[in-house]
Amino acid sequence: MKKILFVIAGFWLLIIACTKKDGVLEAPIPKQNVNIIVQATDTPNVYRFINAQIGKTATANWDLGNSVSATGDTVYGRYPFAGTYLVTLTVFNGVTAVVDSVKVNFQKDNVGLDSVYTCLTGGLDSINGKTWVLDTTRKNADGSLAVPVYILNTGSNTPKDYLGTGLYNSSWTFWLQGNKCLYDNKGYSLCHSSRLAEINTLYGRFTQTGTVGGDPYGTYVPNNTPQTWTMTIRNGVHYLQMQGGAFVLFYRGCAEGIEYQISSINKNEMVLTHFETSPSARAASGWYDKYYLVRKGYVR
Repeated sequence: MKKILFVIAGFWLLIIACTKKDGVLEAPIPKQNVNIIVQATDTPNVYRFINAQIGKTATANWDLGNSVSATGDTVYGRYPFAGTYLVTLTVFNGVTAVVDSVKVNFQKDNVGLDSVYTCLTGGLDSINGKTWVLDTTRKNADGSLAVPVYILNTGSNTPKDYLGTGLYNSSWTFWLQGNKCLYDNKGYSLCHSSRLAEINTLYGRFTQTGTVGGDPYGTYVPNNTPQTWTMTIRNGVHYLQMQGGAFVLFYRGCAEGIEYQISSINKNEMVLTHFETSPSARAASGWYDKYYLVRKGYVR
């Protein structure tokens, strides 16, 4: 009988010994042993970060310093823009949360790592760039065709639709390499009535052939071909600027180039919003234009 009891007791001791609760450590890891291993990869501005106590701590949580969080013993950080970033690792060592940080620095941009740049241009591998057109096939909830342009100008007689003017036939091609942009307006553009002298002086030849809502539209040939574009990021939002005479449908007037908020973008669809900044009364009234674009050739 004693022999049987010893066998049973040994069996249960074996089960207890082999049972380990997740997240419970056998012994605390010294705080000084919790640190980050940093490894460069073959891709510029992409680093691999490793918890030096890999497999020995509870879940490793990371703040990669680029507004991205990650979980796991090995994670990757992507940094499209030059600068210094603070990477922080937090783990539980069996007693308390332990934090370790390291700074990484990049001297050059690698904007191809930014998904917005890639969606806009097709990336560095897109030799012919990426072409966008106004979305004339978008539909409302009731199945009717939606207007690809939405203009909120309180108190203005600017129309909500430019169907029949030829203004919806334009295209915009963007290249990541060299920040080139080609505005092909198929001969027609729209200009604010007070900006005719400005557009002809600064950017090209605008010849009025008609009027829509009090604003002239007509043939427009930019002086520069191709044009250029730049991008800035403010509070996590991307803003697209076009220079050299390129703009989306409606020239509002801006000697430094017109800026558009990229309100949304994926590989096939993009929404650009231009907020009026001049004169101040328009800005105060919240005037803006919203343009719905799709990749040329995209079919839903």
